[in-house]
Amino acid sequence: MGFRKTTVVLIALCGFSTQLLSADNSPLTDYFVGLSNYPHLEEIDALSGESVRDYLVPLGAIEKIRGVWSPRRSERVTGERTSYTWRVQDGYTSAEMVQELDGRVASQEGVTQSFSCEARACGSSVQWANRIFQQRLLYGTEVSQRYRVYTLEQGGHSYRLLVYGSARSSDRQYLHLESIKLSP
Repeated sequence: MGFRKTTVVLIALCGFSTQLLSADNSPLTDYFVGLSNYPHLEEIDALSGESVRDYLVPLGAIEKIRGVWSPRRSERVTGERTSYTWRVQDGYTSAEMVQELDGRVASQEGVTQSFSCEARACGSSVQWANRIFQQRLLYGTEVSQRYRVYTLEQGGHSYRLLVYGSARSSDRQYLHLESIKLSP
């Protein structure tokens, strides 16, 4: 990616990162909306305010254990989930978008990275797409996938941010984000 494209992505994400911890419902709601307005992301799916109970948050690679596909490590959470899925367009890649998000999210106060994996170290991409996120279009090559989990502590509330990027081909690249506001 050239200097000009990197600068455009960086400037756009800088603007959105100032909103990262500002919304009342979730510190990420405004951020998600901002990304949906970003010209190089096409919103494919959005879900806001879904109540989840005992929701699986993978903290390890997906692998087959005793005949069942599951994460090596995980936590179960209860709370309110917001999720977005975008198609990455105009020559940008899902890897670039995840890398930019890493920098923006990690630099925020009260944020720690709980887990990170890339490529084959994440395990089976078809299992991430179908079993974990229930979004078959996220299925891509194992070498193209990236997954992050962040823990946010803000205003007396705890959140989990899940970031997943994948690519089937150069023109079919996707970014998926989920925010879960944990119940006390």
